[in-house]
Amino acid sequence: MRIKLIAPIILACAAIASAQQPWPQERQDQREKVVLNEDGGQAFLIQPASGPLTGLVKPGQTNVSDFSQYSIFLGPGWADTSLRARETRLSKLLSTIRDHAQMDEVTEAGISNRFGPTFSLERLDVAGDRNISDLQIQDVLTDLFNGGQLGEPQSDAVYFVFLDPSLHSTLRTLTASKHYLAYHSFFSVSGARIHYAVVPYQSDSQAAYQNALRTLMVSALHTDDTSH
Repeated sequence: MRIKLIAPIILACAAIASAQQPWPQERQDQREKVVLNEDGGQAFLIQPASGPLTGLVKPGQTNVSDFSQYSIFLGPGWADTSLRARETRLSKLLSTIRDHAQMDEVTEAGISNRFGPTFSLERLDVAGDRNISDLQIQDVLTDLFNGGQLGEPQSDAVYFVFLDPSLHSTLRTLTASKHYLAYHSFFSVSGARIHYAVVPYQSDSQAAYQNALRTLMVSALHTDDTSH
């Protein structure tokens, strides 16, 4: 009789121990890798997920309750009806989360408002079927700021650049898909420091959304970082 009770007791103890474990923090090298970008600054490569979107940040680690997402859909491919249908969800990554565990993750991370302000635009007049470098991405953003399409730079925002299928992201000698899923970095426009993320195209719409959401969660850790 005692032998039969051993397994349930072990399982119960394991469950208690698991419940007492600290927040399951994902190691930094599992979520991003720091490299130099083309202007000598730091860029953060988003690595393939080692698991679901959990444990990216500890409770209260971030201070981004007023986080804003600006989205630029870059390339002529976004004029296609099937691609344009993705824009609503990609441009509102936090408010369109459907998984309750991911909602809890966002709350625990300190992002208290999933329905904060968002803004999006298309930039279709960019030549496709080519590589696009990080400096060229910065040039596009600079033109949009100087032209007034993006308004005044916001320090609590991340400016997401979603590439169409014809634009192939490069970062120095690195290429998307082979070396990274996405990346985020900083640069200055008229003295203002801009935080931006580049998200290459993925054919699977659900995978594309999850990749973008992961990029948002990881880059949100840096919204109040002034060391770069």
